[in-house]
Amino acid sequence: MKKIIYTMIIACTTLFASCDSWLEVKPYDQIAEGELQKSEEGYQKMLNGIYIDLNSDALYGQTLSVEMIEVMGGAYTIGADNSVWGNYKDLSSYQYNTEYWRNRLDQTWNKAYALILNCNKILETIDGNKNLFTDGSYYIIKGEALALRAMLHFDMLRLFGPVYSKDSDKKAIPYYTKQTNSPEPILTAQEVMEKITTDYEDALNYLANDPVKTEGTMMSSTEDGSSNFLRYRALRLNYYAVEALMARAYLYMGNKTEAFKYATDVIKTADQNIFPFVDKNLVIGSPADPDRIFSSEVLFALTNTSRGTIHKNFFDPSRLPNYVFRMDDSMMSNLVYGGAATTGGYQDDYRYRACWMATGSNRYFYKYSDMVANGSIQNTMIPMVRLGEMFLIAAESQSGDLKAGVQYVNALRRNRGVASLTTLTPDLLKYEYIRELYGEGQLFFLYKRLNSDIITSATSSKNPKASDLIFVVPLPDTETENR
Repeated sequence: MKKIIYTMIIACTTLFASCDSWLEVKPYDQIAEGELQKSEEGYQKMLNGIYIDLNSDALYGQTLSVEMIEVMGGAYTIGADNSVWGNYKDLSSYQYNTEYWRNRLDQTWNKAYALILNCNKILETIDGNKNLFTDGSYYIIKGEALALRAMLHFDMLRLFGPVYSKDSDKKAIPYYTKQTNSPEPILTAQEVMEKITTDYEDALNYLANDPVKTEGTMMSSTEDGSSNFLRYRALRLNYYAVEALMARAYLYMGNKTEAFKYATDVIKTADQNIFPFVDKNLVIGSPADPDRIFSSEVLFALTNTSRGTIHKNFFDPSRLPNYVFRMDDSMMSNLVYGGAATTGGYQDDYRYRACWMATGSNRYFYKYSDMVANGSIQNTMIPMVRLGEMFLIAAESQSGDLKAGVQYVNALRRNRGVASLTTLTPDLLKYEYIRELYGEGQLFFLYKRLNSDIITSATSSKNPKASDLIFVVPLPDTETENR
C-alpha cells in the first residue's frame, strides 16, 4: 500500500453561524501532531478534522453518496451521447479499468485509508493521555474514532470486496488498526467483517453514556457560549448511529438476528422523540420549502456547506443540454412511484412529492437543493444513515419469511403517506429501498448484498444481471503494486 502521509486540516470554512463552535477547528499551518496530543482540545480538533474530510469529493461529498456509487447502482439514466455523458458511459457499463475510473477509485481508496490512519493516530495515543479529558469527552472521542475506523473499512469492503453472501472466504481488503508504513495483509471478507463488528461493539461500549440518550440530538449551540463539542449529536457518530451502522453491517453478513436487534433498538428512538419521524407538514405542508431529507430522522449526517452545489452540478435541470442525473421515466412512473399494489408505488408518496419536481414533461431530483431557510442546519446535511433504513432492515431480518416483516415496512409507509402492503416480497422490498434511499449511495451495495440484478428500467431485460464483473471492483493499483 502506498505510504499515507498524515496531515491536519489546513483551513476550514465556518459551516454556519450556529454551529461554528461545534467544529472548533481554526485555520492551521502544519501543526505538529504531538502538539495536538497534549490537550483535550487537540484531540477534538483531530477528530473534527476526520469528519470534515469525510466531505471530500473522493468520499461522501460526491463519490460515495450522490455520484459514482449511485451510477453503479443504476439510479440514473445514462445517455449514449459521449459529448454529454463522457466517462459516465463507461461506469454505467461497469468498465472499471478505464484510466479515468481507475484513477477515481484510487483516490477514494487512498482518502479512506488516510482517514483510517488519522483514526489510528487518535486511538493509539488517547489512552496514555486519559488524564487530559473532562466531562466524558475521552469516551466520546474514542468511541467515535473506533466507529469511524469501522465505517470506512466497511465501505471499502462493500466497494472492493467480493459478494459476501457467496464468497465471504475470498480475499478482500486490509484492515489497519495501527500506524504503519508497511502494508497489512489482505484479509478475507469474513475476517474484515469480524474486525468491523468488533470495532463497532467497542465503540458502543465507549458511547454508553452518550448524551444523545438523555438529551437527544441537541441540534443548537449552547446559550452561554461554552463548548459545543458534545452537542449536535446527529452530526456525529452517536450511540444510535453506531447501532444503525451495526444493523447495516450484520445484515450484509447475513446475520439477521443481530441486524434485527440493532435495527429495532434504533427504531425505538422514534417513539422516544430522539429521532422522530418527520412532521408531514414540514414535507408537504410547505411546498416552497420542504424538508426533503427528513432531517429529524437523520441518525448521522455530514455537514457540507456545498450541498447546494451538489444539486447544481448533478441534478439541476438548468444544466441541460449537459448531463443531468435523473431516474428513468418509465421506471419512475410504472414501478417506483406507480404500479400501486404491484410495486407499492404511489405518486402521493412524500418522497415523490418533496424530492421530485416537474420541469416541462420531466421530473428532476431535488433532495439536495438549497432550502429557502438559508443558514439552517438542514440546508447543509448529507444523510449518511436514516431511521427509514432501520425499518427496512427490521423487515428484511425479522425472519426468513419476508411476510413477517411487512409490519415494519407498513410503519414506514404510513409515515410516507402511502397505503400499507398486504404482503412483502423481495421485489416489493427492493422498490421500498429505492424510494427511501435514492441518491444516498446505498443502492449498489443493496444489489451487491443480495447478489441480484440491478433495477435500472421498467423493462427487466435492460437491467444489468448480477455478476462479479459488476459487483467486484478491482483493488486500486496503488494497493496491488506495493505488495
